[in-house]
This record gives sequence, C-alpha cells and structure tokens, in this order.
Amino acid sequence: MKLLFQSDDYGFTDSITYGILKAINQGVVRNTGLFVNMPSSENAANEIKGLKGICVGQDINLVAGKPISDPNIIPSLVDEEGNFISSVRRMNEGKLIKKEGNILYFESDPYVYEEVLIEIENQVLKFIELMGRKPGYFHGHSLSTPNTKRAMEEVAKKYDLRLSYKVTQESGAQRVAVDWNPKPFSFEAQMATDVESKLINALQKYLSYDKVSYICHCGYLEEELFPLSTYTAIRMKDLAAATSRKIKEFITNNNVELITYEDL
Repeated sequence: MKLLFQSDDYGFTDSITYGILKAINQGVVRNTGLFVNMPSSENAANEIKGLKGICVGQDINLVAGKPISDPNIIPSLVDEEGNFISSVRRMNEGKLIKKEGNILYFESDPYVYEEVLIEIENQVLKFIELMGRKPGYFHGHSLSTPNTKRAMEEVAKKYDLRLSYKVTQESGAQRVAVDWNPKPFSFEAQMATDVESKLINALQKYLSYDKVSYICHCGYLEEELFPLSTYTAIRMKDLAAATSRKIKEFITNNNVELITYEDL
C-alpha cells in the first residue's frame, strides 16, 4: 500500500506550524497545505522551504483571519472588522439544504462567486511570493459550496494547479473514512478520542488497496487557536498519532510506502 499522509492548516498559528513540523521531522506526515493569510504564514513558509521529500500545497482559507485582498472589494466575505466570516457563523446564518460529498448546498450560496474568485487568486499569488513557486497541490479549507468549488477550479485552470480531490480521484487513491471527527465536535469529545488506535484500525481495512490518502490536522494547542477553530484538542491527538511508535511500526510491518502528491 502507498499512503499519502497529509496534515492540513500549516501556518494557521505558530502552534500548528510547529506541530506539523514535528509530525514531518519525527513522524509520518509527508504532505501539508500552507495558509497564506495568517500572521504565522511567512515564518511557516520559511521553516519548510528547505525540507526534502515534503509536498507543500496550499489550503485556501476563507473562514479565519484577514483576507489577502482589499476587504472593500470582497465585502460579502468579511465581517465588520475586516476578518473572514467564520464557518460557524455561516452555518448558523445560512439554511443548509443538503450535502453532497464535501459540498454544502445552502438555500442561497453564502459565497459570492466573483469575490471568492478574487480572493482565491490573490492567495495563490501570495503563496508564490512566500514559497517562490506554485503549490504542490491545491486544497480547500472548511466550508465548500458550489461557488467556492467553481472558483477553485477556475483558478486551478488559470495557474495550472493540481486540485487535491482530482489528483486522488484520477489516481484511484482511496480516502480513509475518518468517522471519529463529528461536527459539532466538543472539546470533551476531542480529548476522549484515541486517534492512534482508530487510525490503525482504519488503515488495516485499506491494506488491500494500492493507493490510500489520509488527512489529519496536527498541531500543538494554545489559546490563540480557540477563537479561530473548533478543531482544538484533536490536533494534539492527531500529532500524537502521526508521531507514534505504533503507527510507525504498522507502516514498517505492512510494507506501507509513504508518498506525496508528486507521486500521483
């Protein structure tokens, strides 16, 4: 089995940045997506530039921090203080009709296509500025709607970027079903989740497949994260699993090969 082990949200905060770096240097993470609009983004980019064998992609962020674009030209994406409107607020204020895969269908799409297109393109240009190259893959963060999906595809086409979901689909890679991260996901429930054992049990079921992808959210935990994300304690659990002896032994004993998007 070839395993694409991915940890999202690199550069979200310093604690997440250094948690993911530990998961790379001392663990099994080989793919991570950079946030480019956060105070930690520039340092995160500098920390990872020299690492070999790691695919650094881009996580497009429309729900936390401030936009790259002038807020005045993307008014529907930001609140009164010029910060992105959070996913929690979007879910509370919108009327969700259905969900197909990762795409959420609201009675009225909360994301204005033209504004999303502007911000996504500016985030790509910021990635190129920070990293000196295009992202190794292109990935959405948090909420996805028909308008965000359409804008992602348009920017990917313009800049010849590899959309993560298309890469895995076209390569035949199976996505590990992570059924231990419900929404909503209380702090107490996150603390009680044994990611290590759940992941080993899940991977065991995929050993007969040629290619498998697994996405987690490694990180340390600090107060700065709580206003920005509902994923808090689970990041510590993901980090513990990604660096655990048992996971490494499972990979070795089952001849699992760790791969990146560049191998697909």
